[in-house]
Amino acid sequence: MATSKDRLVTVTVDARGTLTELKFNSSRYRSMAPSELSAVVTETIAKAQKDVTDQMKEIFGETDGNLDAVKDILGGSSYQDELHEMLEAFIDGRLPGQPKTD
Repeated sequence: MATSKDRLVTVTVDARGTLTELKFNSSRYRSMAPSELSAVVTETIAKAQKDVTDQMKEIFGETDGNLDAVKDILGGSSYQDELHEMLEAFIDGRLPGQPKTD
């Protein structure tokens, strides 16, 4: 979640950075020029997406697409393949079980 500097807009994104909620905290947006409103909304969405990406990097670390490192960390875990698929899907921007779109 991120709120614009002027507190006009609050946006929420999911773990993949997809916008899930857009909230106007006042009616001041009605008197704004379209380009000004667009800039505030766009900047706030970008901030929320960056924040969630930073949080995911903090949780999972920098993989740079190298999921073999994650497999090595897990060693002989019986959940290794499932976790690998989950992380691979996340990096690809899809849900586990969905086919890759190359």
